[in-house]
Amino acid sequence: AVYQRRCTEAVVSTQSTGGYIAEVDYPGCLFYEDFMNINPDAKVILTIRDSPEAWAKSAGETIMRLNTEQSWLKRKVIRFVQSTLHPHMFWFNKMLERVHGVGPNDPKTDLAQMYTDWNNRVRETVPAEKLLIFNVKEGWKPLCDFLGVQIPDKPFPRVSSTANFKEMRGAHLKRMIGIFLMKFLLVFAIGVGAMVLLNYTGQ
Repeated sequence: AVYQRRCTEAVVSTQSTGGYIAEVDYPGCLFYEDFMNINPDAKVILTIRDSPEAWAKSAGETIMRLNTEQSWLKRKVIRFVQSTLHPHMFWFNKMLERVHGVGPNDPKTDLAQMYTDWNNRVRETVPAEKLLIFNVKEGWKPLCDFLGVQIPDKPFPRVSSTANFKEMRGAHLKRMIGIFLMKFLLVFAIGVGAMVLLNYTGQ
């Protein structure tokens, strides 16, 4: 609870005093109510998929893949590497658990239900006139109308597809493993060197 409060304060403080005018995705979306308290005129865009099951499938293959990973050993290895190289991810996952009430990366968690619960929460807490429920398949018009801006003279972007995410994730995982092995070998070499030095000075 203490960590979550500090994270909330850090994110909200950075956003509200850093000259930013918008917040997208994690971790900022977790604190949308705090941002609305700071700026009562703030608008909220809730992006949705065609169905809870469609989102769960996509999330299970990308950002929450540990939820669908069947290998206990593989889950443990990934968590260990993540927590070693990116300690903040451990606390971030804990924060997700506190906000959502379930662990998104826990295989026992029903991602479709978590998605539904979150969407319902947003609908219930954001005034209807300040909320846009938006499926990216709708394109520019509803988004631009809601924000009061002109429609860009360019196609609506399509990025962060499952295929692109998997490609980036694979490259990132290889990089993480490489860094982990380098650190391990460095510590091992220092340990061996220290033992040799102790043996040499003890003779």
